[in-house]
Amino acid sequence: MKHPTLALLCAALLCAALALPTGALAQQTTYVFPYEGFRYTQQEGETVLTQTNLEEHEALLTSLGTTKEAVLASYIASGIVMEVIPEDGGQIAVSVVSAGAFADVQNMAELSDERLSAFAAQFENSGLYETCALTQTEPVCVRMTSSAMVASMPVYTLRYATLHLGQLYLLTQTVVGRAPDENDDARVAQVLAGMKLLQSRTEPTPEPTPTPTPTPEPTPEPTPGVAQVIASEGELTVEGVPAYTNDASLTLTGKTTASVEVRAAVDGTTLGRTTSRKDGTFSLTVSLPEEGDLVLAVMTDEAEQMLSLRYEMAPIPLTVTDPAEPVFTGDTVTIKGVTAPEATVYLKGTGVSTNVKANKSGVYSIRVTFKDAGTQAFSLRASLKGYQDTEMDVTLTRELTERERLTAFRVKMIDFDYASILKEPARFEGKQFKIRGRVMEFTDYDGSPCALVCARNASVGVWYDPVWIVLDGTEDVAVDSILTFYIISEGTTLPADGRYTEEGEEIEAPVARAFLVTEAK
Repeated sequence: MKHPTLALLCAALLCAALALPTGALAQQTTYVFPYEGFRYTQQEGETVLTQTNLEEHEALLTSLGTTKEAVLASYIASGIVMEVIPEDGGQIAVSVVSAGAFADVQNMAELSDERLSAFAAQFENSGLYETCALTQTEPVCVRMTSSAMVASMPVYTLRYATLHLGQLYLLTQTVVGRAPDENDDARVAQVLAGMKLLQSRTEPTPEPTPTPTPTPEPTPEPTPGVAQVIASEGELTVEGVPAYTNDASLTLTGKTTASVEVRAAVDGTTLGRTTSRKDGTFSLTVSLPEEGDLVLAVMTDEAEQMLSLRYEMAPIPLTVTDPAEPVFTGDTVTIKGVTAPEATVYLKGTGVSTNVKANKSGVYSIRVTFKDAGTQAFSLRASLKGYQDTEMDVTLTRELTERERLTAFRVKMIDFDYASILKEPARFEGKQFKIRGRVMEFTDYDGSPCALVCARNASVGVWYDPVWIVLDGTEDVAVDSILTFYIISEGTTLPADGRYTEEGEEIEAPVARAFLVTEAK
């Protein structure tokens, strides 16, 4: 089953969580989210992450392989207000989004049985969930489960959904490798119990626009708040315009004279029109035409209000989950990961340029073929309308399997002629051979272990024709072991004791470097 795609809640992007400690201990901290209409009291043994306290938990985020910037971007894109991490496991995200057809619901307890059933039915009939049922929690929630395969691993999602003040509250826990059980439900229920739903939501406080100075200054960090009115004329007021937003869609509400045309424009380009009602109120949804610092003009024939706001698209999330290690064997490898649902992921590299579309859970998969062994670097980019593109580099290394290494080695391998090599060792430098021999002793060769191997068994228990073989130290080689050595001649010699020759005389034995060592065949 697939996870649903939820619309971003503009208010969640405009406001920051206010942490108001009620005691000296971290376990007693209460986090107040006035713009989302709830507060949360932290329980003992819990870690709470919000959009404004990530810097305090930088060490934790680093240990999880991420950064505060990446987490904040993910929170904004997903409408996540906070995450609760109990010390006994689990991670529950709380997000607040548009309630859609149930935006008129202020209190879950006021819903009739018929309306409550309809609320649950919209999830059950979506086809996105494996299970869907009402809970006995306070407030009542719809409990849903869904699953997807990520990097050949089943990933389950346990989600509780409830309504309050015209918004949809979602508590989401991800469970990897198994279906959710009663312990997972208990963790979500505990977070729900720690949430106190407020009687109303606070409107953001206006933020002043920074005063320009002759000396260039770094661009200030965007802050939540209501857009500043920079000019106003006539009988017209406008509400619902943020000082900063990641969402191109903007709903303008306000009041003017009755039954007149109301227009909205940026830089002289009309974005939309509507007609005010008999009481003078109006509502108009428009799409911002571009990113940057904008001046929005809302006007009638006799009145106008101009507001300053900043629009920046949120960066699209992009992660790679597979391969888990950058080194692989075989001639193909599949790059898997997670991005925004139905985003397009582009992959470019040497001789490679392709793209795929992520599924409704945001999971993507790209198969890459390596013609030869070696390391290749790829550029990965995710793109989706309404988001900033995100790019990352992926470096992969293909190693040959033992079979592939042997196949490649045998192509250039020649017969082993000990007498010829002993007579003119330099002439055989770089030549490839295979010998079956017995390990007699060890020495050191320029800092590497070097085994003396006799390659000829003249009679039972007697071995001759010594060869010094330089090892890399990872081979399982011991004195008296009989193994097959695939070797490359060094073109040099080292002294070998006379007991390893039929004549009983010390000789200068050839030196070779081990390419591969296997069981004797």
